[in-house]
Formats: sequence, C-alpha cells, structure tokens
Amino acid sequence: MLKGIPPLLTPDLLHALASMGHGDAIAIVDANFPSASVGGRVITVAGAGAHEVLAAVLDVFPLDTSGAAPAWTRRFGTSSARAPS
Repeated sequence: MLKGIPPLLTPDLLHALASMGHGDAIAIVDANFPSASVGGRVITVAGAGAHEVLAAVLDVFPLDTSGAAPAWTRRFGTSSARAPS
C-alpha cells in the first residue's frame, strides 16, 4: 500500500505521471474542455474539479522548471494563456 497518495489520483493517472519524462506535458482541464476531440489519451477524475486534481498532482509530481514556464492557467471566457504568478 502506498501512503500519502491523494485519493483523487487514480491508478491510470499515477501511471501517466510516472511515465512522463522531461519535456512531456499534461493538461488538467474541467469537464467542459473537448478533450476527446483534442487530446490523445484522456484520463477522467470523476467528482473533482481541475483545481482539486491540480493540487493532488502537485502533491506528488514536481514541475520541470528547466525550460520556459512549467505551468499555464486560462481564465474563463478568455482566449489567452498565462503563466501563473
């Protein structure tokens, strides 16, 4: 049994995170994002919002800070992405 793993992190999501290397990207989006038509592999976390999933992922997964901004956020109703402050 693994201890300290947030319960929102499903086995599929943990596997995806563990398989990532430098330069790989993951999109954590809400239920309104058209992921099935945009993304390759889609992992759903039922009953949780994007902010909750992001917090759980950041508990166990370090951001790759060797390149440009390691994370971006997007505000509702805008088309521009920005690095979080």
